[in-house]
Amino acid sequence: MHGRNLDFEMWELLSKLLVNVEYYKDGKRLFAVDTVAGSVFALTGEKFGAFSINVDTRAAKSFEDDLISVIKNNAIPTCWLLRKVLEEEVDYASATKRLRTERIAAPVYYIVAGVKPN
Repeated sequence: MHGRNLDFEMWELLSKLLVNVEYYKDGKRLFAVDTVAGSVFALTGEKFGAFSINVDTRAAKSFEDDLISVIKNNAIPTCWLLRKVLEEEVDYASATKRLRTERIAAPVYYIVAGVKPN
C-alpha cells in the first residue's frame, strides 16, 4: 500500500480535487488509483493481488520541456505510464520491467511494492 503526502506545488488546490477511482472489467475489480477528478492519469495505484505503485517528481524540468520530450522523443507522460502499467501489467516483475524500460518524459521516482516476500 502507498500513501500520498501531496508534497508538490499546487498541493493545496489539487488536494481538494483528489479522488480514489476503482476500475472494473466484466464485474471484476482490476485496479484502483488516486487521481485528480476528471483526469485520465494516476499518481498512486494498486493492482489488486499483484502490486502497488507511486510516482514522485525528481529534479523536475519545465512543463514545456516535458511536453517537447513527449513529442520529440516519443516519450510517455510519467503519470500516464503509471496508469497503463496498472491497466496492462499482471504482476510485480512485469510492472517493474516496463517502468525501467519505457521512455518517459520527465525525471521521476517510481516506488513499487509487491505482494510476495522478497
